[in-house]
Amino acid sequence: MSDYLWDRSGPPDPEVEQLERTLRVLRQPMPPPALQVPAHRPAPKRTFTFFALLAAEAAMVAVLAGAAWSARVTRLTPRFEITRLEGTPTIESRPVDTGHELGVGRWLETDANARASVDVADIGRVEIEPKSRLGLLTSKRGDYRMHLARGTMRAVIWAPPGQFSVETPSATAVDLGCAYVLTVDDDDVGTVRVTSGWVGFEWKGRESFIPAGAVCLTRPDVGPGTPHFEDSSPAFRAALDVIDLGRGTRAETIAAIDRVLADAQPRDGFTLWHLLTRVDVDQRDRVFDRLASFVPPPLGTTREAVRAGQREALDNWWNALGLGSASWWRFWKQPLK
Repeated sequence: MSDYLWDRSGPPDPEVEQLERTLRVLRQPMPPPALQVPAHRPAPKRTFTFFALLAAEAAMVAVLAGAAWSARVTRLTPRFEITRLEGTPTIESRPVDTGHELGVGRWLETDANARASVDVADIGRVEIEPKSRLGLLTSKRGDYRMHLARGTMRAVIWAPPGQFSVETPSATAVDLGCAYVLTVDDDDVGTVRVTSGWVGFEWKGRESFIPAGAVCLTRPDVGPGTPHFEDSSPAFRAALDVIDLGRGTRAETIAAIDRVLADAQPRDGFTLWHLLTRVDVDQRDRVFDRLASFVPPPLGTTREAVRAGQREALDNWWNALGLGSASWWRFWKQPLK
């Protein structure tokens, strides 16, 4: 390769010579001037424009940050928005329409011609029927509590178990991932009917677990009764009332136990499970044997443990029924305390 291109020492390259002739008109006629660098170069003068731009950028950042925080607060603040379904629902006698919110300590009421629904934050919805009074007690995230003083409400909850509960005059209903209908009549007697999942009923340590398809009553000064399927025979339900109320003679109570044990079918295992702690100790072996004929007791759930009312043994037998884990209830019941 010729060195002409680099230092003009070799034979000229015809193509390079042609390029030189073409560019000759652009040749620098003299050496370029030397670059003069001053000994001290003053810093550029800061102008108002610079600070104005900087301030504008800072203001924009603040605005964007504020907007982001506002959006985050909006997302984190639970909303209980009301939708008017029929008639004129009211809060403190004032008519409310779709878009109003139910605040803590406020009561949503419906007369004979009104119906409304309430979005429970982002976890579900409840609808109240005519002649109902529903209040909001707590709106803390993960612990939403309402109070049904009278009337009927329908709840559909899609949150994890235990985040939503409803107080009544005689018990608290704790959602365990379900849909249900809750009613309180003029005598403060409450009734829950579960359509999916299951509900926990609690009053002063008395507990009832109500699975889908079952119903349970709760009465003032008594608390939750023994849950049973709604299509159970009238005799079966009447016998449970005798046991739950505890107002009959001993002979009447034993006769009621006889009726329940005789009429019970395999699907009634959850009803018998509740009776293990609701009959006198001397009757528990009879209930134990009938339930064991449908669902054998798991390891560790002995007659002695059941007679003593040991919670762990009873919970293990409940789990064996295949209706859900009792641990859900034990965990999510904590806020009730």
